[in-house]
Amino acid sequence: MKNNGYQNQYFDYFKKISFILPALLLLLLLTAYPLYQVIIMSFYDYSNTDNPIFAGIENYTRFFVDPLFWKSLINTIIFTIVSVAFSFIIGMTFALLLNQQINTKFRAVFRSVLIFPWLTSSTVVAAIFMLMFNPFGLINHFLSMFGMDTLAQTAWLGNENTALASIIIANVWRSFPFMMLMLLAGLQTIPKDLYEAAELDGAGFFQRLLYITIPSLKNIILTLATLEFIWNFRAFDLVFLMTGGGPMNSTEILSTYIYQFAFRKLDFGYASATALFMLLVMVALSLFYVRKSISKED
Repeated sequence: MKNNGYQNQYFDYFKKISFILPALLLLLLLTAYPLYQVIIMSFYDYSNTDNPIFAGIENYTRFFVDPLFWKSLINTIIFTIVSVAFSFIIGMTFALLLNQQINTKFRAVFRSVLIFPWLTSSTVVAAIFMLMFNPFGLINHFLSMFGMDTLAQTAWLGNENTALASIIIANVWRSFPFMMLMLLAGLQTIPKDLYEAAELDGAGFFQRLLYITIPSLKNIILTLATLEFIWNFRAFDLVFLMTGGGPMNSTEILSTYIYQFAFRKLDFGYASATALFMLLVMVALSLFYVRKSISKED
C-alpha cells in the first residue's frame, strides 16, 4: 500500500511537471543555448571574424584598462540609482494623494491619466522628450518665458553636462506610474485604525508617514526597489534612441557600450565578456530579491 502511495505521488508530480515541460524546453532553447554561445565567444578574439582566435581571459582583463568601460559603469550606476530614487519619491507622493478620501470618479480619472506614461512605448517617450529638450523645444520656451534666456539656449541632449540628467527625467516620467500603482495597492491594505489612533495621540502627517506608512510598506518598497534597480541597470532603448551614448560618451551606459562593441566594432568576444559581467550583476540582484522574498515568507 505504501509503495502504491509513493507511485501515485510520483505520478502526480510527473503530471504537474508535464504541464510546464513544453515551456521549460522552450525557455532552455531560447536562453540556455544563447548563453552558452556568449560564454564561449567571450574567450575568443574576433578581430578576424573569419577565423576567431582563442584569447583566454584577455577579454575579461580589458575591463580594468578601458576608461570607457568605467565611465559607462559609473553612468549606469548614476542612471539607475537616481531613476529609482525619484521614481519612488514621485510614485509615493501620487500614491498618498490618491489614497485620500476624495471623489471616487475623480480619483479613477486621475489615476488613468497618471498611468499613461507607463503604457507608452519607449520609442514614443524618446520622441516626446527629444522634442521637449530640443533647443527650440518646450523646455527652453518656458525658460525664456520666465526670463532665463541664457539657460533657454541650452541644447539639453547635445550638452555633455545635461544629457544624462535629461534622459533620467524621461526615464522617471515613464517608470513612476508602476511605483505609484504598487504603493497605492500597499497603502490600501494598511488598517485605518492605526492612523486614527496616531491622530488621537497627536501625530502629524510626517510622523504617521515615518512610523506607520513606511514600516507597513517596507516589504513592498524593498521588492519594488530591487525590481526597478534590475530593470534600470539593463536599460537600453531610451538611452539609445535619445542620444546613442553621446555626446562625448557622456550618456554611455553598459548596454549601449556592449552594443557599440558588438554591432559597430564587431568585437564580439569583448562584447560577450562585458555582457556576462552585466549578467552577473543582475543575477546577484535577483538572488538578493529571492532571498529577501523567502525570508519574508518565513
